[in-house]
Amino acid sequence: MSARQRNNLASWRELPLTVVARLRTQLTKEQRRAMVDDDGRRQAVLDGVEGHLQEAEEACLKGSRFRPRSGTLERTWSNIRAAETDLLSLASDDDLRAKIPEVLGAVRRNLPEDSPQRKAVEEIAEKVDSGTAPLTDQDRSTLVRSVTFAYAAVDSRYRRVRLMADLVWIVTGAATLGLVVLAFWGLADEQSLDMCFRPQPPGNRVVCPTGEHEVPPDGSPPWAEAPAVTEIVTSEYSDRMDVLTVECAGLIGAALTVVTAVHRIHANHATIYQFRLPLAVAILKFPVGALSAVAGILLIKGAFVPGLSNLDSSAQIIGWSIVFGAAQHLVTHIVDQRAEEALSGVRKPP
Repeated sequence: MSARQRNNLASWRELPLTVVARLRTQLTKEQRRAMVDDDGRRQAVLDGVEGHLQEAEEACLKGSRFRPRSGTLERTWSNIRAAETDLLSLASDDDLRAKIPEVLGAVRRNLPEDSPQRKAVEEIAEKVDSGTAPLTDQDRSTLVRSVTFAYAAVDSRYRRVRLMADLVWIVTGAATLGLVVLAFWGLADEQSLDMCFRPQPPGNRVVCPTGEHEVPPDGSPPWAEAPAVTEIVTSEYSDRMDVLTVECAGLIGAALTVVTAVHRIHANHATIYQFRLPLAVAILKFPVGALSAVAGILLIKGAFVPGLSNLDSSAQIIGWSIVFGAAQHLVTHIVDQRAEEALSGVRKPP
């Protein structure tokens, strides 16, 4: 690796490349043993280890500096884990005994208590601690296969986090698209999305998100070219910026809930796998909050909310838009719970 490549490394690359460097040291040690023993089978396994480490290193260096793709992360860590497993199968008896606590910890973290692999590793660990019998080839195979199962469980949990994060980003994009469509709809035809109210008791005012308007005695707006009418039509006073104003107020309400959701990003979210899901859930709240604000004001306008058929001022409209923007938590808290469940299995770095 050139000095220029090292200078361009992003922080996410440091951990896997450090692990690759450590495994290369073990690989060199095992290669020297293979040369002395002239063991062709051992050399074939070591060639496979070299291939896995090279694949992992290339994935790190070719990945994006700031935000690696999920495929890059999976390619990197799956090759690292495969190399670790192969090296474990070639370890000497003394090295294997030294690694048993590490294997036992990995199995206990990632496999359920009733797992046969976990029980087998615990029995081997007890046998080694008591010194009743030496390690056999069957014990070695059991340890290697148990680590493989544990790594498969880790990969499954991280894959679940990745897939859920991708799904949340897709939903966020769809909600943002709906938000933009509503904004352009309001700009193109302000009367179709009427968000203006006539205060009660009846008066000579119409209040909209962007301001209040005095109503002439005949009920028609000053700019109307049609004949005078006796009934006030609030849509005649709608402004092109009404929908956008309500959406901005909803974003403010959503921002308040996002601040309270920061505690879900734990300090042990050390990898991009663990960080991207809480970030995706937090960003989802913004477009959903803006849409909730628009929907809430329209529901009040349609008298779907008892006791709130009319609002008395622009400040009330903005205030209720903020409330409805914050109320998106009633919907997104389900996503929060699912994200917390997915993250509960990946509290440790991979």
